[in-house]
Amino acid sequence: MENTKENTDLNMGRAKNHRWKKILGIILNIALLLLIDGLLVYTFINEGNRIYKGTIIKILLIVTGNILFLVLLFWGEKICSAIKNTTFLKIADVILLLATPGIVFMLVQMVTWVSGYKNKAVSTFKGLVKMSLLMEQPYLTLNLIIYAIFFIILIILFRKINIASSALCYLFIILAMVNYYVMEFRGEPFQLLDIVGMGTAAEVVGEYSFKIKLMLGIPLIYALVFGEFVLKFQKLELGKKSRKNTAARFGVLAVIVITLCFTIRPILQKLDAVTLWQINRIYKEQGYISSLVKEIKYFYIEQPEGYSVGKTVELAQEIEDGENIVSETDKGESEESVDNTAADTFETVTPKNIILIMNESLTDFESVGKIKSNVEILPYIRSLNKNVKHGQLHVPTFGAGTARSEYEALTGNSMSFLPSGSVPYQLYVRDPEYGLADILKSQGYYTIAMHPNKAHNWNRASVYPCMGFDEFISLENWGEEHRELLRNYVSDKATFEKIISLYEEKDADEKLFTFCVTMQNHGGYTVEDRAGFEPTVKLGYDTEYPLAETYLSLARESDSAFKELLEYFEKVDEPTMIVMFGDHWPKIEEEFMAKLLGGNRQSLGLVESQQSYTTPYVIWTNYPSETVEEDFSANYLGSYMLQLAGLEMPGYNQFLMNLKEQLPIIGVGAVCDKDGNWYANDALPDDYKKLMTDYNILEYNNQFEKKDVIESLFTIGN
Repeated sequence: MENTKENTDLNMGRAKNHRWKKILGIILNIALLLLIDGLLVYTFINEGNRIYKGTIIKILLIVTGNILFLVLLFWGEKICSAIKNTTFLKIADVILLLATPGIVFMLVQMVTWVSGYKNKAVSTFKGLVKMSLLMEQPYLTLNLIIYAIFFIILIILFRKINIASSALCYLFIILAMVNYYVMEFRGEPFQLLDIVGMGTAAEVVGEYSFKIKLMLGIPLIYALVFGEFVLKFQKLELGKKSRKNTAARFGVLAVIVITLCFTIRPILQKLDAVTLWQINRIYKEQGYISSLVKEIKYFYIEQPEGYSVGKTVELAQEIEDGENIVSETDKGESEESVDNTAADTFETVTPKNIILIMNESLTDFESVGKIKSNVEILPYIRSLNKNVKHGQLHVPTFGAGTARSEYEALTGNSMSFLPSGSVPYQLYVRDPEYGLADILKSQGYYTIAMHPNKAHNWNRASVYPCMGFDEFISLENWGEEHRELLRNYVSDKATFEKIISLYEEKDADEKLFTFCVTMQNHGGYTVEDRAGFEPTVKLGYDTEYPLAETYLSLARESDSAFKELLEYFEKVDEPTMIVMFGDHWPKIEEEFMAKLLGGNRQSLGLVESQQSYTTPYVIWTNYPSETVEEDFSANYLGSYMLQLAGLEMPGYNQFLMNLKEQLPIIGVGAVCDKDGNWYANDALPDDYKKLMTDYNILEYNNQFEKKDVIESLFTIGN
């Protein structure tokens, strides 16, 4: 009797617990549905959308999805019980099991196609479905295999196939949504190596507006429908619940994981690489998940062809012996040029103050194409024509990834030899990290890095000491002065005033190197993000581009602040060199950028797309120096500064200056030679291939060699 009572109480407790779980599940599901619907309505109203035939169809699909989801949520179990153990249900279970990877693949591809640049082909639901399925057979097969593998792992893990099916759907839809918003914020997809930078991303994510377009809402709503449907109707299980079953499942899971660990690398090596300069299109046309998986191979830093410590020593000796990579013909031309311009040569002056500014998102769109605006965007920078070197700097990133451009400028290393999507600051930086700061420090400069934002962004708090910076001034120790905000960021005007104050505080005989990363022009650029800032630039197109107007107005403010900085140092007696460059293009309306580029960025060829990886640079001195206009890539900037300053350079930097004579631009997926000819990285002439291989060998020794780094190549005094 007592046992019966205990059993009854236990059953009642379980029933009560089950009831509360069910209620909680219903609440969470309804909350998720309301969130999606709310964002859909918010986006539709705020973007001023009008109701027309195509819109009605999309709304009807979303409403239908809502109804189906609610029916399944409240009455799914009752419907399932009514057809329990029928032949139909048993057949449906098997079909559903086999179809799940394909259905999830379809939903993810629909989200992927909606993300990024607008495509008329996916403006309708029919078009979206068509484009999501329009994939070459090998890529389709590869994607389905990957989804199936994940599905099998989840089945083994959870045992109940309905839970595994629902988990597969929600996990990959969440990943697809992460990609969607990353595309919205920076214009390039979420890559595997972005996981390492999620801490920095979290710092700035609140600056962007989260919206869901109607076309995006359709696959999202139906992902909820599918997830709820399989939970209610999929009844298959992988054996009965028992300790023996659990042990067997996890044993099989361990075998699968170990097998994958040993086989995935050789398998990936046989698959074609993800093409960086067309990465948005590749992710859509070849499948987001398969492209993401293929990026695993980029975690492995392979030794360059022909690498050895001995080969590095050989290259070091060639540099030391003065064996120049510039041909004899080039030498003759160079000497003739010098002879003809002897009267115009300037005495080399070593500046006492060197200021290097990486200006957030600073781009000279007027160098790309004509802008229909009421005012010039960068009037002062474009007017500089005395004691200045200027042109376009080719950077390794678009829309975001500030630290990649920063890494190239400060170290001389090239992102071309590093994995797609990687950020060296978070993956590869060593102690010591050789580069500009270390070189200047060894020649008596006090080295300061400054950035009016969080110190841990892009891991700078750890990186800068390794690079040789004596001091790092971040937002945390910025001080109360010079904190004027433009929108929600410290303005360039205030930042440059801080630079001036650091100069004024130094000792009279002290040499100072200041490296500054600005924040003023950081995205987003929506009306909500303006925080009281009113754009002064007005565009004269038929279509409105509010993001572009905000950004261009901010860039104009940067131009004005830079003018004030140079006007101050014009009056300074101490020889001073000021260098400023942009880190990447901003993420604004694709249609606006397409007008300047002559087509959508992702539809352009390899060479044409290189323009979207250019930013302006200026090297100005307050003493007489030659004025030169030329374009080159960011990996040369630090070495070029040392050369212009007449400072001693390690062998590695000498190599870079020689390489610049032959290959002035190392772009994204391609290089440009001294004659303006572009070559894809996989189609280089033999001479250029050798130069790039030598560069790769030196960089590998610098960044990845574990035991035998040739320090004398990268430092002064060793």
